[in-house]
Amino acid sequence: MRVHLSRILAVNWYGYRQFIDVSGLTLITGANGSGKSALLDLLQFVMLGEAGSRFNKAAAGAGSGRTLRGYCLCDTNTVGKDGQERFLRPSGVTLAGLEFAWPLQAGEPEPRRETWGARIEYEGPTAKPRTLWFTVPGRLEKEDFLAQQLLDDSIAFLSEEEFRVHLKRDLEGEAWDRQASYLEEMASRSHLGFDRPQMNKTLPNSMAFQPVDSFEKFIRDYLLEPGLPDVKAVRASVDAHRRAQERLDTMHDQHQRLVRICDQHAAYHEARREARLYAHLRDALAHEDKLEKLTGHRTRIDQLRLQNSEQRADYESAVAERNELDQQLAAVRLVAGNDSQIAHLAQNRSRRDELGREIDALREAAKHAREFLYERTQHWKHWLELAKSLGLEEPSQARDWMKQMQDTEEAPALDAAARMTRIYQMLVNDGQDQLRPLEEKIKDLEAREARLQRELDDLDRKGSAAPSPLLDALKSRGQRAVALGRVIEVKPEAEPWWPLLESLLGPNRQAVLAEDFTAAWDQAQRLGHIDEPLVHPEELTKREAKAGSVADFFETANDDAKAYLRHLFGDVVAVEKARQLDKHPRALSRDGWLKDPPLRLHLQPSKEFTIGEEGLRRLRTLREDELEQVREELVRLRNARDGWKLWLHRGQEWHLDKADAPSGTGGLHQLPRLKKEAQSLDETIRLLATPEREETVEKLRVLEKTFHGVIERIGRLDATLSKFSQQERELLDSIASAEEDERSALHTRQFSRELLEGVREAEIASQIESVCDQFPKWQQRIDAAKVVADTRSHDAEKARDMRDIERRALAEKHPETAEVFDPADESNDRYEARRRELEEHELERFRAAAEDARREWEDRLQHQVLDVLKEKLDEAERTKRELNRAMDHDIGGWRYQLSMRADRTHSAIWTLVDKGLNPGLELFAAGGKEDIERAKQALMTAIENAEDPRHQKALDYRFYHHWDIQATPTGKGEGAAISLNKSAKKQSGGENQAPFFVAMLAAFQRVYDIGRKETRQNLGVVIMDEAFSKLSGDRIDACLALARNFGLQLIMAFPEDRLPTMIQHAETVVQARVERAYDDKSGSVTNIENWCVKVDRGKLAEALA
Repeated sequence: MRVHLSRILAVNWYGYRQFIDVSGLTLITGANGSGKSALLDLLQFVMLGEAGSRFNKAAAGAGSGRTLRGYCLCDTNTVGKDGQERFLRPSGVTLAGLEFAWPLQAGEPEPRRETWGARIEYEGPTAKPRTLWFTVPGRLEKEDFLAQQLLDDSIAFLSEEEFRVHLKRDLEGEAWDRQASYLEEMASRSHLGFDRPQMNKTLPNSMAFQPVDSFEKFIRDYLLEPGLPDVKAVRASVDAHRRAQERLDTMHDQHQRLVRICDQHAAYHEARREARLYAHLRDALAHEDKLEKLTGHRTRIDQLRLQNSEQRADYESAVAERNELDQQLAAVRLVAGNDSQIAHLAQNRSRRDELGREIDALREAAKHAREFLYERTQHWKHWLELAKSLGLEEPSQARDWMKQMQDTEEAPALDAAARMTRIYQMLVNDGQDQLRPLEEKIKDLEAREARLQRELDDLDRKGSAAPSPLLDALKSRGQRAVALGRVIEVKPEAEPWWPLLESLLGPNRQAVLAEDFTAAWDQAQRLGHIDEPLVHPEELTKREAKAGSVADFFETANDDAKAYLRHLFGDVVAVEKARQLDKHPRALSRDGWLKDPPLRLHLQPSKEFTIGEEGLRRLRTLREDELEQVREELVRLRNARDGWKLWLHRGQEWHLDKADAPSGTGGLHQLPRLKKEAQSLDETIRLLATPEREETVEKLRVLEKTFHGVIERIGRLDATLSKFSQQERELLDSIASAEEDERSALHTRQFSRELLEGVREAEIASQIESVCDQFPKWQQRIDAAKVVADTRSHDAEKARDMRDIERRALAEKHPETAEVFDPADESNDRYEARRRELEEHELERFRAAAEDARREWEDRLQHQVLDVLKEKLDEAERTKRELNRAMDHDIGGWRYQLSMRADRTHSAIWTLVDKGLNPGLELFAAGGKEDIERAKQALMTAIENAEDPRHQKALDYRFYHHWDIQATPTGKGEGAAISLNKSAKKQSGGENQAPFFVAMLAAFQRVYDIGRKETRQNLGVVIMDEAFSKLSGDRIDACLALARNFGLQLIMAFPEDRLPTMIQHAETVVQARVERAYDDKSGSVTNIENWCVKVDRGKLAEALA
């Protein structure tokens, strides 16, 4: 048995001045306007207070506007002459209370009773009420709050102070000025024992007795206990974990930056060392060059002096030989002078030798001419044949002149060969005219090939051939962004519209959809002029697309892309013909006409498809085919070009443009004359020659030849000897200059060596040897060393600049390091020391701290969130089972049962709640870890934003399942069950009232379910207004029988016409009555009296039977 309502105290509550005793299932009936709802509002007011009450929620007409002021001062629902509400009592005191009785215990004469209520006093219609909330541990009688009556029909209340004193002193009661304290004490386990927040929600809804729109929401709000875990400590641990992780990330970032600084400094140091090494090598090589030159000058002057002494001895010897030959020649000439024939024979012999040399030379020239003409003729034949194969016509003179080139006479043949250069120039001009347009076509095709290849590379790399600086910049910075054209697809059924859709979408294909619009907008402004539109998701139109709109031609999994398509084309309706455009505000016809008020545009269908992956594939195929065609054409044109170039090259290679004959061929026409003169001289010499004359002439010839040779040698030696002094002076000057250069180079070499630290002489010598082996000349060696030195010097500057940039970035990112580090410091010791300190000590310490913080927050998450959620989920399962057992009752051929189905949205969190954070579970496999991390992240976000309703669902166990009430026909299986969530709005009023009643009984069970069932002795009252107005009798019987299953006391107000159906179930039936008095003149209400009459159930049942 539960605590039940036993008495209603209504004194000056509207028209009531009565105590009404009730027990068990209580029915309050009466005509419309008789005051039934006023009594229920009193119950509501006492149970919930003024702030929580919603008076007359089920009442109709004027009564639905009742207020506490109206109930206390008896509102007439009329307005006076002054326009103000008219009350029957301008002031007064009202007492509203409820008496509750506990089940009678063995050995007790009377059950335990408690009276709860309020004394409300208004000093005027516009004054604020003074309310005293009270409780009495027993029955409250009228003399406890009323003064002695002065007149029979009037009542007088004790003053508030008198009532307060009497209450506490004589009745051992309690009084509160604060409504909240009163309500909290009433709900406590030591008194009525119920869930106050749930009562505040449930009681007003039960009194309204209105159908439920969503049983899922009803179950979450009324049947399941609000179970948001207390996350303050968890949030603190999350904050501590995040701070520790941020500190670790900060240290990691600092360490990575220091590593880069140290690497750049090491690269700078190494490059600077190599730059100095090669600069020293350059100086060393320059010195070696100067030293070698000095040594060479010294060697040459020694050789010159030695050579001079040898030449002087040769000169003196040659002079002595000349003198001796001169004497011998004089003696022979004396002998020859005595014989004139000898002199004539000597002249002829000399002339014959000269002619022989000339004839031999011309014969050799003739041989070369024949070889030249043969080779030139063959080249011309091949060249002309090649020209003919290229389509050039052979000039008519070429054939005649080539025949002349094959003549036996060399001179005319050479003349013909000289004239052939005119043929060459003529044909070359024609060939170049043919080659020029070929070169231009090849250049255009090569540019087209490069463009196509670049487009294909862009398609493979970023999915678009169009330039996208903004998208590229965002991706390079790790920001998530996509182009619209890459995340949408044209539906297969929209294939015929695809060309028009390409033209319609136009530049919007490149529209950038960024996850972080603010960052993308900043980047776009930094880039300046860009052709890519940037979409602001929050500015998109929220309307749905019209049926048959162009937006329906696309499909996408990207929510922003879907919203943007609806924004662009959600109201552009696709029609077949242009004449149908006027039927819609915006439309597109299949033949390309776009109606976009005030414009009518004709779109040209695009020849290329670029939308989505399918469009990209088609565009790639199109570009590949086009590229293949271009390359085939290029091969053909290049072959033709190479043919022309080969022909021109052969002409130049064979020197067909030159008319020069071989040297010495100019005198070939004199060869016959010279041969004839030689024959004549041979005859003369034969006549003059005798052995003695021949011997004398030969001796004279040899002596003259020897004498002339000695004279020439003396002249050469004399010239050489005369140059020696000049050469010696020049060499001495060169030696002096070379010595100065060598000293200067040596000084430079020694200075650069002093700057070079940490390099051994052996390494330098090895480098010099290596350079000398690679390059043959000193200047090449010096230049090579200089290039390396300059390159490494540039590398050193670059590394130093990068090091300084990293240092400044470190100071900017970590301002706390600014006092320790100087970005301009040439030494890197402090940075290196900090890096080692982080690597050897601090990183591990911060890592351990972050790990400890993580374990702490996960431990708190497990015990203070996951365990609580698990407990709540188990409790929800138990609640479902218990309520289903209580609800397992036939109502009009239906049985109603709660059902729950896991929500996939929270499946990862549900798994985490169910399995916990034990890392040894199979749950933490590769795929499971991702789900668990995702669930932990969702919980972390919810914990950090626990006040945000959008995130509370992740912490509210009630949202881990979809809840429903299943209505199953009696005797049928689960397959015949009907979801009330889906069918509630489709059922009639009576079909809705039965499940609502069942749901409300379950909700009140939740209100009163605060302790162990076997020891439960707390309140169990359910109050309903206008109940069962649309239910048939058999369903009402079943509903009331179900209420007995729950052990709840029903207090129900209903029309009198439903009394025959319900009387048999009631223990108490009271009839509400009202009597109104009116002014005969004005017709206004002068008095309202409400009262209740207790009906004899037995007699009423007999009368109704």
